Amino acid sequence: MKYEEGLNYCILSNQINLEFLKEFNEYVIIDDNKTYTEVLEIIENFLEKRIVFNESWYTYSKGQRKKILDLLALRKINYINITSNIEDTLLCDYIYVFDKDKIVMEGKKESVLKEEKILKRLGYSLPFVVDLSLQLNYYNILDKIYFNIESLVHDLWN
Repeated sequence: MKYEEGLNYCILSNQINLEFLKEFNEYVIIDDNKTYTEVLEIIENFLEKRIVFNESWYTYSKGQRKKILDLLALRKINYINITSNIEDTLLCDYIYVFDKDKIVMEGKKESVLKEEKILKRLGYSLPFVVDLSLQLNYYNILDKIYFNIESLVHDLWN
């Protein structure tokens, strides 16, 4: 796998093994043992350009996640998010989908999340906002796929 500067990545897998994490030994890894305050402190004092979040987004509230993401953007720090939660893929630019330690699909968020059949075969449903916007597309209420609920609601009301 390669990681380009300026992009945030998501690694979607239900079975990340410890050997796989060794690939990121030069990065700071934030897991669910870190508190919100510790994460903010790490980001504020971070000198590198990439952080790895390992199954940790679920531990933070929506407001805390927004604050973390805003701080990462402000400091121009890119991240890799290792997760089994399909909703977390909405926070990234590029997605690697793994099955049994093998990459089965990769690409920009927009193209990977359009592959509903492959994702379902791997045991994932689409993120709520993507699924809703697709359903509304079928009824010609919308004409594009949304990755942000606020944008979807805004366009529905206008």
